[in-house]
Amino acid sequence: MKKFRTMIAMVMAVVNLCLVSTSCSNDKDEPVIPAAKSIAGSYKGNVKCVVGKSESTFENIAFSLAAPNDATLDINIGAFGNPPMAVPAFTVKGVKVTGTDGTYALSPTEFSGTTDAGKKYSGTLRGAFAQGKLTVEFSLNYGAMPMALICTFTGTKQK
Repeated sequence: MKKFRTMIAMVMAVVNLCLVSTSCSNDKDEPVIPAAKSIAGSYKGNVKCVVGKSESTFENIAFSLAAPNDATLDINIGAFGNPPMAVPAFTVKGVKVTGTDGTYALSPTEFSGTTDAGKKYSGTLRGAFAQGKLTVEFSLNYGAMPMALICTFTGTKQK
């Protein structure tokens, strides 16, 4: 009987030791925000465009990034340029986003469409977000232009 009591006491000691040495962390893990939702929002910045040997910079252009799901963005590129070379606003849908911890990449995406005025446009887009800045590079074939506009947007998120 004494052996049985000793054995029960030892089992209880082991159970208590396991319970005491196993603890829950008081640190609450921050929820992980999906890549697309992390950078969605309104941005303002400059668009620098090159056509052939000619270069122009358009200031205070708005870009709007909407996240229809956790991994893709719909990017609305604000109107820029001056007549007769003015480019109206257009949207590039389904841009895939990857990355974490404040550094994200926008995968190369082909796009095409027709403006409200009936002009066709097409091109490719890619970009990145790091250190609070959004950079979007896109080539754009618009209307009857013989050469593509090669443009780079650099902007910051509006609060």
